[in-house]
Amino acid sequence: MTDPRRYLALVSTGGGRQSLESAAAAGVSLGPEVRSELLDRVRAEVDYIERVTGEPRDRDVLSAVLDMADEALAKLLGDGPLAQLDLNDVNGLEAVVLSDGSRPVLFVQDDFVDLTAPSIGDYAAPLSRLREQVREVCAGVGRVDDPSAAPLGYQGTAWVVAEGLVVTNYHVLEAIALGGVRLDGQFHGRLRPGVAVHFGHEVRGSRDERRFPIRRVVAVGRAGAPGLAHPDLRGLNFDGLDLAVLELEPVPRRPFPAPVRVARGDDPLTMGGLATAGRGVYLVGYPGQEASTTPHLFMKLFAGVKTFKRLAPGRIMAAAGGVPHDPRGWVLTHDATTLGGNSGSAVVDLDADGRTALALHFAGEPDRRNFAHALERVTNELAGVLPAAAR
Repeated sequence: MTDPRRYLALVSTGGGRQSLESAAAAGVSLGPEVRSELLDRVRAEVDYIERVTGEPRDRDVLSAVLDMADEALAKLLGDGPLAQLDLNDVNGLEAVVLSDGSRPVLFVQDDFVDLTAPSIGDYAAPLSRLREQVREVCAGVGRVDDPSAAPLGYQGTAWVVAEGLVVTNYHVLEAIALGGVRLDGQFHGRLRPGVAVHFGHEVRGSRDERRFPIRRVVAVGRAGAPGLAHPDLRGLNFDGLDLAVLELEPVPRRPFPAPVRVARGDDPLTMGGLATAGRGVYLVGYPGQEASTTPHLFMKLFAGVKTFKRLAPGRIMAAAGGVPHDPRGWVLTHDATTLGGNSGSAVVDLDADGRTALALHFAGEPDRRNFAHALERVTNELAGVLPAAAR
């Protein structure tokens, strides 16, 4: 059962300024006009997606999602934390949260976002202030292309951690390999023909000069003990490290993107304390399989996100060490909108320098809880892989 308090704390009364929960606590009137404004924001976001992608949305699906959103908002406003939310309600509320400035998903164009996008809300200010830092990060995030992966043509996201080296999820590596196993931090298997990392595939054009073939697998994270598999979330085992480091093939007259700064647990200034609960972050990556974490109708409406690089701001929900069934204390949760996938995406600081990767996203749930490996907690695992200059 979806906890209505999550949506009460997220859904905004306008532009991300005040949540329904805080507005009600402050005695602000939350009548039908609030619902009407929020539904108008969904329409505006859908119109914007159509303009940017050039692909029309299904109007019947839009009408259905708007009806779901209206009913769900009525439940939230009427019953508050006691509201009983079903899957249809989640479809509608996800559309609202993406559109109202709460947790948008922004197209990346020329390594940055459109600060006039209707859903950007209050995130326009920090993103504008950190423009150059965000550009650096976006330039270093790429799509893991796989010609055999129909219909999308890719399997996940990877990002640069050192000269010619990228990090992604181990399960993304499994998808681009022909068989293969991991033993003692090494991968034994063959990569599929034609796999590459494409750093320039954006909504208004593909810059193929930023595409690099994958040469080899450098290292992989440890497998989780079978007896420590998550009891409730199928396929997840927080005892394992869902991480792979890949080396890219150099291409003449084509420089590698600059590395993204990686948070370290042994940094004497931060003492491994950057990725705290409540910290603002943004995720950069490529949404993937819609069935994985996203309600069906919501994803069908917002399917223009597929294949394009996206940036999604949010917050860390639970810091590493505070997530159940995580025996190694290296998993955190965040609430950025992942739109069904984003495996291997970078989760980056938004509160301070705007350029330090705090976590590696690897999984999510439909009720807005995403899992990522806290990079400050895997410093030792990365130390043997990354060159000293990257650490």
